Amino acid sequence: MFDYANRDPVALFRWKARPLLGERHRARWTVTSRNEDADQTTTAEAPLQALLDAAPDAMVVVDGSGTVVMANSQCEALFGYERNALLGERVEVLVPERLLDVHPAHRTRYFAEPRTRPMGVGLDLAARRSDGTEFPAEISLSSIQTDRGIVALAAIRDLSARKSAEATFQAMLDAAPDAMVGVSRDGVIVMANSQTETVFGYSRGELIGERLEMLIPDRAKEVHPQHRDSYFHEPRVRPMGVGLDLAGLRSDATEFPAEISLSWIETPEGIVALGAIRDITERKEQENETRRARAQAEHATAELQEAYRELQSFSYAVAHDLRAPLRAIDGFSQALLEDHGATLEEGGQAYLERVRRNVQRMSGMIDALLELSRLVRSTFEAQDVDLSALVEETLATLREEDPNRIVTTVVQPGISARGDSGLLRILVTNLLSNAWKFTAPRPGARIEFGMSDANGDREFFVRDEGVGFDVRYADKLFTPFQRLHAPEDFGGSGIGLATAERIVRRHGGRIRAEGAVDRGATFSFTLGDENR
Repeated sequence: MFDYANRDPVALFRWKARPLLGERHRARWTVTSRNEDADQTTTAEAPLQALLDAAPDAMVVVDGSGTVVMANSQCEALFGYERNALLGERVEVLVPERLLDVHPAHRTRYFAEPRTRPMGVGLDLAARRSDGTEFPAEISLSSIQTDRGIVALAAIRDLSARKSAEATFQAMLDAAPDAMVGVSRDGVIVMANSQTETVFGYSRGELIGERLEMLIPDRAKEVHPQHRDSYFHEPRVRPMGVGLDLAGLRSDATEFPAEISLSWIETPEGIVALGAIRDITERKEQENETRRARAQAEHATAELQEAYRELQSFSYAVAHDLRAPLRAIDGFSQALLEDHGATLEEGGQAYLERVRRNVQRMSGMIDALLELSRLVRSTFEAQDVDLSALVEETLATLREEDPNRIVTTVVQPGISARGDSGLLRILVTNLLSNAWKFTAPRPGARIEFGMSDANGDREFFVRDEGVGFDVRYADKLFTPFQRLHAPEDFGGSGIGLATAERIVRRHGGRIRAEGAVDRGATFSFTLGDENR
């Protein structure tokens, strides 16, 4: 008894074929092929039929005229025909209708030059079942010399499950956001997804079967095979972003910076290295832009530091070099009035008084500028500040300095904010002093401090019933030395609101002014994200 399952079926078929397929069995083949009873198989044919039935694939034996002379049980399961229904039929009953016109010519050429064709040679083949449906097939062919001539032994394998799995795998590859390329051990591209076409500019058909080096810049082609061999010797997962400086080559011979991850999969044909390629041109451009912006920022910072040093030098000059002559002018003017005032005409004395007032005014402006300069350079220390208490303290000070004024004040209690306490004290003092000054012509005027909601932000305000201002010029209020009223009507340096605006800005907030002539004014401000 032969162990057919563990022997080469083609070799065993050759061993048995000569006595079984001799001329004296021609009549019995004809009879058996037409007999509806499968049990009519002769005792002489039984070993050969058992051999075919032991094969895992459908097996069909065809003579030179294209007639099916033998078939195994797997053939019945695969094609849906009973074995006796196939015997004696033309092999074209198993061929899709769309190929019936060309198949006889292929069969004739094969018998004219018979050869062994193994499975998996890359042909896109199909077969037809008894119900007319097609299925993808892999077919190997062997020729056997018998006493009655050459016969062809075909092994047919249904590839439906494999094709379905391949289609699913291909769909997964196509769904990937990166270009995906599968490469065999010898460096041949065996699979690619749609993103590969987009990234490299080749169609999938142009890639499959080609060497991977077609996607690699010339400078790296010489060493790449060594890297590939090393990877297949010890395949492993290599994630993206491992710091390698890699590049890809497009079909138009242009290069692009790339990030490549590697993994591997087992296939019937062996290990396939799977590479995910990401075009990082845009990221590199952003990185370059970031580097340029950083360099520009560093340059701007250096310039700012130089300007800061110049500002410090200027502040020193203002504090010492300019104030000294002003003090001299004021002092000599006062001495002239005291020592020689009686000999001066009334007009001369008025001129000297005007000189002294303007000198003192300029000195006050210099002090205000220095104060504004110190605000820019001062250290910012955030803490919780009780604004309501701060406002009460400031109003008390204003009443002490001007006890004859009768002013109604309203302070909303419990208002606090987070910020620099020193800066917030200056801010509150400037806004309340401004309101106190411009309500002077209004007996029994009212000054109010409170808080409201402005589009989700806490907005603080100082409102007065003073002389107000023309709202068309509101943008000038926060510019140093820009005044909307005559200096002789309302004193001051013209820098208080500019100082308030800079303090608000340092807290990340904004300030605005509303008002009308003879109808009062309201200054509203926020203090940044920490005080929403």
